[in-house]
Amino acid sequence: MGNEKSTDQFVREMLRDIGFDRPWEQSCSDAPTYIYNALKGGSKGKRRGPGKPEFLVESDNFLVVVEDKADLTRSKLMLDDQIDIGYPARSEYALNGAAHYAKHLAERTEKGVFAVGVAGAESHHEVTIAYVEKGTVPRLLAKVDALTDLDANNIVEYHRVAVLGGLPREEREAREIRKVSAGLHEDMRNYASLEGERKATLVSAILLALKYQPNLIDDLKGEKKSGFTDGEKVYKAAKEYLESDEADLRPKQKIGALLDQFSYIKSHVLLNRVNKDLGNITPMRRFVRVLDHDVIHAVSNPSRTAFDVLGNFYGEFVKYGGSDGNALGIVLTPHHITDLMAELIDVDAQDVVIDPCAGTAAFLIAAMRRMFDDAQRSYGRKPHMLAAVQREIREARLYGVELQDKLFAIGTTNMILRGDGKANFQRHSIFDLDPEELRGDHGFTKALINPPYSQAKTKETRHLSELSFIERALSLLDHKGRLAAIVPQSSMVGKTKEDKARKAKILSEHTLDAVITMNPDTFYGVGNHVVIALFTADVPHPKNKKVAFINFKDDGYKVRQHLGLMGDGNEKSRRKHLLSVLNDGVADDTSFIVRSEVTATDEWQHSFFYFNDQPPTYDEFLATVADYVTWQVDMHSHGLGDLITPRVESEEGDEGTEIE
Repeated sequence: MGNEKSTDQFVREMLRDIGFDRPWEQSCSDAPTYIYNALKGGSKGKRRGPGKPEFLVESDNFLVVVEDKADLTRSKLMLDDQIDIGYPARSEYALNGAAHYAKHLAERTEKGVFAVGVAGAESHHEVTIAYVEKGTVPRLLAKVDALTDLDANNIVEYHRVAVLGGLPREEREAREIRKVSAGLHEDMRNYASLEGERKATLVSAILLALKYQPNLIDDLKGEKKSGFTDGEKVYKAAKEYLESDEADLRPKQKIGALLDQFSYIKSHVLLNRVNKDLGNITPMRRFVRVLDHDVIHAVSNPSRTAFDVLGNFYGEFVKYGGSDGNALGIVLTPHHITDLMAELIDVDAQDVVIDPCAGTAAFLIAAMRRMFDDAQRSYGRKPHMLAAVQREIREARLYGVELQDKLFAIGTTNMILRGDGKANFQRHSIFDLDPEELRGDHGFTKALINPPYSQAKTKETRHLSELSFIERALSLLDHKGRLAAIVPQSSMVGKTKEDKARKAKILSEHTLDAVITMNPDTFYGVGNHVVIALFTADVPHPKNKKVAFINFKDDGYKVRQHLGLMGDGNEKSRRKHLLSVLNDGVADDTSFIVRSEVTATDEWQHSFFYFNDQPPTYDEFLATVADYVTWQVDMHSHGLGDLITPRVESEEGDEGTEIE
């Protein structure tokens, strides 16, 4: 059992982390009068004296009450799936005591109250949250690692998501885009008979055209006046934008590659034919109207979200259309993962970032937003300097390489719409480019990569394994540059002779910093179980270095029926805890993190190094004994007792006799 004073101090530090330097404690005599009065008669003991919660704060329009216990086994006690707030449970268990006070406060203040129970010490602890409001019973919400979601900036959103069951803000934005893409998919199939990838390139062409000619829709009459169809008008506007100074797109070959992808829209019969079912307009005009009304504002704003709008369109179209995206190993990265990976390697405004398998440019979008945020913090009060730094980020600090034509068109469009039209996004294979030519004078300080999966299935394609892409990306980085790669768990094993050699070569030239096992549903619907691997380039791996192997399967994201993977309200807290453990050395048990020396022959993942460092609780011990006895009885009742009955040797050294 720990020391309750040290647990108190641990709680004070958690509250301080979310902006509450001086919480009200015990008697709460310095709290506002309405709180002090509301605690009268609220003792958690047998008598009805005043309530004395260990910690109490006001966060926005909510109250947060915290109780703690030094004993890890005194976290909470449930009775018939409810938090028992009767005596003695409310006195002996952390969450039960907090829920008791929360119920008392809610009835007397008519405020919503979050109850927090903290049990254990900083190294091994359990933090649970419940919620109660007037006329309700305390409702258990979640086990968390920090109180991030309860600070004044997050608590309203946390209440809306975790208590009311709403979607997180970014997921609401994403859902709206997905709704638009699903509707466009139906319309493009029904009215224009377009297949998957052509739908995505049509969206790219229209968005570029709208960027150049905001009132484009007024010019789409469904006629061939002067020989122009609606498709030709859209193509012409997109072409003129790509050739304009605003797009600043170089070299000219890039313009040609994009226009080749868009050229079919000029003469596509159904796309340009007036359709009576659409109100005597062309399908092209309908698609332009939808994108103008619902999408262009989101895709053009780099600071609004890390959500890759065009990438999502492509993913939805491929999913619906059954095209070859998955056959090519193309697995588009969810936006919360691109954002997390940019943070894991601490991308900032001074970095030069490359994605060697850029796809739809999702990583570059996440990196750009993070770089813009960093620039805002540094130069927010100096508008001219801020504008110059943002311009430099767009023009000289973001680089992408993509081989697939259609993904290249979408990725290039993504970056153009965000102001990056330079020669920083190119169509090529990362293995065929000269690394020194690609690095140029600028070099690269950070790399983010989600390589194609499962390409090395034959002896002829073994050079396309995920480790090959990681090795190539590391070779592009400056000394001590950082790489974050998201790859299948199997790639960290090194199944083939070639990959075993690559693991050894990587450690001989670079440093493995961490491997994070992710939520099995990260790529929901695709079936890939993945890890995020973090490396430092051009620093041979020290033999005595302790690599962090983390189990982050519980990342705060859950699959919701008909909606897909969504945050459950605890995702910010889980992410903050991950970063605190990884970067700040905050303690946690081995079920979350193991730090170990590694060799090339090891499996680079948490499950390989995990050991249980927690002694069993009394209940766990009893359950194990009960399981053992049940197994013995079952064996004897089925006539197999002789197989498990111990034998002892006789004094004469015979075969032995059974113990009766």
